Amino acid sequence: MQNLLATIENGASHIEALKSKVFTAKKIQLHTGLEGFESPEAFGVYKNTGGHALGVVGKVYEPTDLHLFLDAIHHSVLSSGIDLDITKLEYREYYGGSKVSFVLPYKKYEIQSPMVGDTLETKLCFSTGFDGKTTASVNFSALRLWCKNGAKGWQKDINLTLKNTLLNQAKLLYFTNEIIKAVEGVDKYVGLLNNASKKSIKQSEIDAFLTALTGYNVAEKAELTTRKRNILDSINRAIVTEIQNTGASYFSLLQGITRYTTHDLAKGDEEALLFAHASQMSDKAHQLIFAELN
Repeated sequence: MQNLLATIENGASHIEALKSKVFTAKKIQLHTGLEGFESPEAFGVYKNTGGHALGVVGKVYEPTDLHLFLDAIHHSVLSSGIDLDITKLEYREYYGGSKVSFVLPYKKYEIQSPMVGDTLETKLCFSTGFDGKTTASVNFSALRLWCKNGAKGWQKDINLTLKNTLLNQAKLLYFTNEIIKAVEGVDKYVGLLNNASKKSIKQSEIDAFLTALTGYNVAEKAELTTRKRNILDSINRAIVTEIQNTGASYFSLLQGITRYTTHDLAKGDEEALLFAHASQMSDKAHQLIFAELN
């Protein structure tokens, strides 16, 4: 009982510490300041400390209160009954605070690949934003650890995508069900990776996959532009590296793509991995691979 109380108290203290790190978002109406020109009902969202606008939004937009968002995470994690250590929750800002996430470690899994100790690190991510485009969401992410610099595996949204409006703010009080779904999604994802490692692949299938992934016809590579040929060559080098380590399987093909998106395309930049073309390519690769396993 004392251990349980200590855990609850430590969790509450950690949440309060995180609250001291987050900012308060303010919505301020924008005006042209020119006589004779009517201003549209447009608002800028700013940090309470000032600086550049995080986004330009409309009248119905309501910035997420990050203190309440943290409370919702805390209460929802406790209510889920899942073994999650809330004291490990981390706060991250992207694009100067236009997007924010609270990231909570979940489990490490050993993938059933030919490599001993092929480990996957998973996390739950609670995200929102102030750019007028980013919705509140719960998702899980996976990171394969064997590569020297790590390689982003996948980030999958669960069924919580609420636009930032006053009506939806109340719905953020609890997302326990979404946490449970995220954990189930992690287990399913690991199972799909294990299945992918058991399914062998031929060069013709790799070529067909790359054509579908990039939109470049691999069979007509000689006629492609130098830029497109270089992209295909870089992707193929990453795939070959993975095949040398784990054999010619759909798992190796997928890991080759995540190696390329992490090291060549995003060059290790977390924002590019999560939000830019690298993320889009990784997601598409997962969809194509998993479609072959169903």
